[in-house]
Amino acid sequence: MKRVMLKELNFKTRNEALAFLKKLWEQQKAECPICGNELELLHKKAKKSVCDWQCKNCNKAYKAIHLLDEINEHFPD
Repeated sequence: MKRVMLKELNFKTRNEALAFLKKLWEQQKAECPICGNELELLHKKAKKSVCDWQCKNCNKAYKAIHLLDEINEHFPD
């Protein structure tokens, strides 16, 4: 499973990217921006962390902390 990079998600604005991350952190249903399938928690049993998500269709891992770092680099204030 590969980690998804911000450039693959094609977010046009910082607010759009942050809204996606907030949706994940609040455990709301979120669709994979690449294929449209629903994302699932990556760590369901171990620690119930809401930081990492996965798309089983794309075989991509959404690591929220890494995405946040990329957002800060790509979309400066």
